[in-house]
Amino acid sequence: MNKYQRLVIVVALMNALIMLLFPPFTSQPLAKGMLPGFDGFYPIFTQIGSKPLFKELLSLQLIFLGINAMAGWLVLQGKKHHDDIPDFSFMQAIGWFTLVNLAIIFTFPPFEPYQSLLRADAGGFDSFYFILGSRSQRAIFWPLLYLECLFIFINALGLVLLFNTIKRSDDEARRRLMQLTDDLPDNDIARITEEIQLKIKEQIANASAPLGRSTDRRRSPRAARTAVSNERRTGDDRRGQ
Repeated sequence: MNKYQRLVIVVALMNALIMLLFPPFTSQPLAKGMLPGFDGFYPIFTQIGSKPLFKELLSLQLIFLGINAMAGWLVLQGKKHHDDIPDFSFMQAIGWFTLVNLAIIFTFPPFEPYQSLLRADAGGFDSFYFILGSRSQRAIFWPLLYLECLFIFINALGLVLLFNTIKRSDDEARRRLMQLTDDLPDNDIARITEEIQLKIKEQIANASAPLGRSTDRRRSPRAARTAVSNERRTGDDRRGQ
């Protein structure tokens, strides 16, 4: 998991926390025989005992959030070799994220119930339906649609700011590394390059080794040189002892 995937997980958890702290509640109708409807989003500590939760809408919100988080995590899975930066343009990815979410929201918008078309009331929320389906004659519940669009734009703007901050910190780290490399002598640069290449080869060999086996460090040239330098006794001396 790279740093961008961790950032997506953190943003998803923050969104889930906001949804749980301000969940949807249902109204309690005064007249008998009337079904409870959507009342609004309230702080959970102020309305948890007086109004019932709208569990269906809250479940749809969490499912939609989980799908977006999983899609972002999979997109960020591909990255450059020996690098922690995904090989893609995050601005373009966030733009596609916004467009796809808006397309889904406007394809399945929230509608008002039939009763609101027959009575002169403020209307309410019934459910999400296909915009071209048989229930498209209903009125769209615009307040909830506005909240959905606003929530998507806030997330897109937050992701742009966070990704841009990480990218600038990475660019600054590379600039400092290049400056440090320019100040080093050529002998030190060659030695560091050789050690890095050897480390990469060891990691590749360990990754390609069979399960339960790894490269024998005793057979490496470095280990052989160390063993020869540490061995002070010859074969005759050992037999003599």
